[in-house]
Amino acid sequence: MKNYLPPLSVIFVWHPADTSKVKPIVDHCSSLLSRDIEQPFSRAMNLPIFYRTTTKKGVPSKIEPISEKTVIFPFISKEVMADDDDWMSYFDNIPKSDNVYLIPIALDENALKARGIFEKRNFIRAYEFEKLYINDYMFISVAHEIYRWALNEVFDDKGLGKDNAIKIFLSHAKDGRNGIKLAKALKDFIDNSTMRNFFDATDIAPSYKFDDEIVGHLKQSTLVAIHSDSYSSRYWCQREILSAKEHNCPIIAVDGIAEYEDRRFPFASNVPSVYVHFHDTPDKKDLLRILSSTLLETIRFCYSTLLLKQFKQAGWINSKATIISRPPEVADIEKVLAYNGRSIGRKHKTIIYPEPPVYSEELSFLTGLGIQLDTPLTCNVCSLQDKRIGISISNPGVEELTNMGQDDTHLIRVSQDLARHLLTRCATLVYGGDLREDGFTEFIFNEALALQTRLQTEDIHLRNYIAWPIYKNDSIDVKSWKATYKYIAEMIELPPVADVRDLIPSEDVFLPPINLENSFVWSRCLTEMRKQMIEFCDIRICAGGRHSGYKGKMPGVLEEILIALERKRPIFLLGGFGGVTASVCQIIKDGVIPQELNLDWQIQNNSGYKELLDFCKMRDHQYSTDYNSITERLKNAELNNGLSKDDNIKLCNTQFIEEALHLIFKGLKSLYA
Repeated sequence: MKNYLPPLSVIFVWHPADTSKVKPIVDHCSSLLSRDIEQPFSRAMNLPIFYRTTTKKGVPSKIEPISEKTVIFPFISKEVMADDDDWMSYFDNIPKSDNVYLIPIALDENALKARGIFEKRNFIRAYEFEKLYINDYMFISVAHEIYRWALNEVFDDKGLGKDNAIKIFLSHAKDGRNGIKLAKALKDFIDNSTMRNFFDATDIAPSYKFDDEIVGHLKQSTLVAIHSDSYSSRYWCQREILSAKEHNCPIIAVDGIAEYEDRRFPFASNVPSVYVHFHDTPDKKDLLRILSSTLLETIRFCYSTLLLKQFKQAGWINSKATIISRPPEVADIEKVLAYNGRSIGRKHKTIIYPEPPVYSEELSFLTGLGIQLDTPLTCNVCSLQDKRIGISISNPGVEELTNMGQDDTHLIRVSQDLARHLLTRCATLVYGGDLREDGFTEFIFNEALALQTRLQTEDIHLRNYIAWPIYKNDSIDVKSWKATYKYIAEMIELPPVADVRDLIPSEDVFLPPINLENSFVWSRCLTEMRKQMIEFCDIRICAGGRHSGYKGKMPGVLEEILIALERKRPIFLLGGFGGVTASVCQIIKDGVIPQELNLDWQIQNNSGYKELLDFCKMRDHQYSTDYNSITERLKNAELNNGLSKDDNIKLCNTQFIEEALHLIFKGLKSLYA
């Protein structure tokens, strides 16, 4: 079995002085290329995206390729040019390899004067784009370069420069007024861009057969199906759709229906769709949306194809399985069934499609034919019915995330994907603290509700522990929220522990941690909450965690790891997403103690921390915190999670969500299959 190596990652690099200009562009591109955390049910890809900038003087952390191909987009500006030579040296030291592609972006004209690694390179000239649509233009430019340099090998006849560009096939009914109008507007727009001219039926040379020409162009193109009122009823439009699906091409639908369509061609479904409201002619905003969606689906489709092939090579999925780049549909039957007269013989029983999984009800027709349908993370799974899995995931500090090349969306995506797959396996998810503000609450509660509905049960699969006095600070809105989800999640509101009651004026009033005594009360209540929560759990999964700014006697994730180890609970540590978990991984792997888990560092970086530790010790020696003892316990930790030492090291290191989840489910299967 080979090690997993993602086919592609993308890195954006910028000077901190340019953050106000660059961040909106990067956020827009990232939300499309990686699944938007605000749309967790979407079928967007999870293309690995990382960042290089800094929160203080100096240059960012070094760029080291961690995938088969790496596409780097450095933003160059007068800030970079006017700064000292460190930034230009940083760029010049980017690894030079056939699999590392550098596409500079000019924020102003000064960037074009850059020397060294940027000499004789073509820039994406962001300063020339219309400001009103700069995010759209930038995404189209970035996405097109990603495809040109890293993904078009999915198709044949790879070329150079413009010959390496995306090819678009416009499919439209020739008597559909809106279809013709939109096709012409798109063609004019594309012809004046850096993209390769697309092919349409009107471009066919008279010396070629119509069928051969259509198929020849489609095999290397993304098909844009322009749905006018008559589109689905036209023979050649149907043939173009069928040919695109037969040859496994990306497809996007543009809905330009003016009044009524009496029947949508069934094979034109199961693809992304963009709605265009026609007036006279399509406006620039609509054209940019169509092109952005076309490029996005092309990248998603090609990246998914390469990713699934990589999963095969890594041994994650059956080597004989049929892989497809969109969710399964009836048209995929012939890909796995061989017809011979009246008999049906199986080619391969299994179809693997990209994450995330669709609900089983959608696939019931295909599964009824004996076809196994899986995503890479649902292969070879075991049921987690009645298993209680504790999840401790929180973001490190901003500076640490920046130094790692990540932002807060990375861990939110981990949380969302992990919750999705664990709930699908009927596990009960156990959290500590408040779920409402960390970016994935609505998603996880809707998934839990869907699980109840599908299983026709009132069983609760979410359990949330909240320490006193946190819940005493609930607003009316929070109380309403809890009432709404009363039958979806069980809220365990723990009373204050007995040994701090002498310090509490009233149990019915919120106690803010504004002095030493109150801070001690908080630390004791948080510790007791974590003990009860972990006692209830069968498994613990930890990622991230702040090194400073916590309310207990030590970082919360650290305390949960220590309690889980003491209770001999199997524990999975995702160290590639930084924070306390990464520090613990470093101790377990290498025996090296990071400075952040040193008492002196903790005192220096947490105001009033020494006084709190002294007060804890004064109240009772058992409440004291000994960092030397903690690190020794971690050096000898037994994770007992069903993974080998090598797999645990991979889990400690990986920054890729798919690999982290694959290893977790591999360990769970070893424990419970």
